Amino acid sequence: MIKQALITLLVAVIVIVVARMKRGREQARERGDAASADEQPWYQSTTAIVGFIFAGIVILSTAGVTWLRYQHANEVVRVEVVEPSSGTRSVYQVRRKDLGEREFRTVDGRQVSLASSDRVERIE
Repeated sequence: MIKQALITLLVAVIVIVVARMKRGREQARERGDAASADEQPWYQSTTAIVGFIFAGIVILSTAGVTWLRYQHANEVVRVEVVEPSSGTRSVYQVRRKDLGEREFRTVDGRQVSLASSDRVERIE
């Protein structure tokens, strides 16, 4: 919720800054200032700079979210399988992304399939 509000505020500030800069340039042209008659290269205009900053923020935030998802998926968790008939408990280390509904792959590469009667407990 706070993230959405901050993004909305950022967009509003960018729009206000761009609008003021354009209005200032238009007023200077109407007055006939010689300094404003010189056109800047497109990459030095305020709109381009704000666009570059916004693109950088988007790219960095996307990279951050991707990195956090990658870390979460590759986190190693302990899984305890309990066989109800004998009460035998087996403990495995599994990456979160390899943990399925009735099967999983351990960190050391073993594929474990569970019977319908086996109970799985994830220990974090």
